[in-house]
Parts: sequence; C-alpha cells; structure tokens
Amino acid sequence: MDKSKLLSEYNDKKIQFEQLIKIVRYEISQAIHRAKIKVHLITHRIKPFDSFIDKIERKQAENPFWDIKDVVGFRVICYFRREVNKVGKIIEDLFDIIEIDDKIEGGDEKIFGYMALHYKLKLKDKDQEGNYSQIKSVPFEVQIRTIAQDAWASISHYLDYKKDSDIPKHLRRDFNALSGLFYVADTHFELVSESQLEYVKNKLENE
Repeated sequence: MDKSKLLSEYNDKKIQFEQLIKIVRYEISQAIHRAKIKVHLITHRIKPFDSFIDKIERKQAENPFWDIKDVVGFRVICYFRREVNKVGKIIEDLFDIIEIDDKIEGGDEKIFGYMALHYKLKLKDKDQEGNYSQIKSVPFEVQIRTIAQDAWASISHYLDYKKDSDIPKHLRRDFNALSGLFYVADTHFELVSESQLEYVKNKLENE
C-alpha cells in the first residue's frame, strides 16, 4: 500500500467530500423538517486520514475509496426510539441503499452496546444536469440513534472499548450493569413520552 499516493488522492477528494456533506446534510434536514420530526442533532465528519489507513489495513481493502464506505459520515441523534425508524424510512427514500446494519433490533441482546441504525448509501442519480457527476459515486454512512444510545457509545469509545473482549475481565460486570441502566433509561424515556402523548390526546378529546 502506497500511503503517500493514498494521501494525495485523499486530499484531492476532500472538495468532493465537503460538497457531498453540504448536499446530504441539506437533504436530510429538509426531509426531517417536512416530516415534522424533531431530532436532537445532526452531525457530520470526514474520517481522518490515519483512521482511513487503519481501516484499509483491517479490511484489506483493494479499492479504498469505495470499499471504505464511511469516509464521509453523518449521525442523526433522536430523542426517542420511535423516531429512529421514522428517520430511517426518510433516509431510505432519499438515497440509494448499499447496505443496512440494524444494531438496535439485530444487536447483542446482553448489553446496550454500540446501538444504532447504520446505512451505507450513495446519492440517487437524479440530477439530469450532471451537478452530482463528481460525487454521485462516493459512498457515505448515516447512523441514527437516540441520545441515550449516543451517550453510551461516546463513553465506550472514550474508554476505547470497541468490543467485549477489550473490557478488562474484572470490569465486565460493572460495565454490563451500566449498559443496562442506559438501556432502561432509553426505554423509560420512550414510555414517558408515549404516556404524555396519550394524556394530551385524552385531554383534548374531553374538552
């Protein structure tokens, strides 16, 4: 692997990455607004070159700028779990889907873990004037999760616990217990919100 050549190509593509960020962020924001869904935050990032190289080596990627589909990444942080699937449907309508990884419904049941709905995507070939010509084949990732899921993932990442085997054996019980507390909090925020909506609905019907 020629790192200097990859770095040069990575730097050349940064303009494309930044253009892609503007288009995708705008489309997601507008679609969520039209659907009248309130979300906590929409963030984006370009994967740093060192992280890009590490992933190329781990994945043994032969075509790095296609095989590594999260060089450009977005995260939509929702208040409640019911909004995660709603935003997911919006994402599926907006872009061409390469891959879906549901780490919420399909994740490890034992711990809260790194829960999110992950999409690998590319722009739809819908611009007849070719304004997307330079970036329509650039893949990107969108992660959707709740505030509680994001908090847990951030703490886990800060502690550098990317998988169960990274956790020291004497800390695993405490770690799993804390994970469970985040899961319970996430679940009960949802229940409280649903109860509030039901209360408001009943109140309006009885007035």
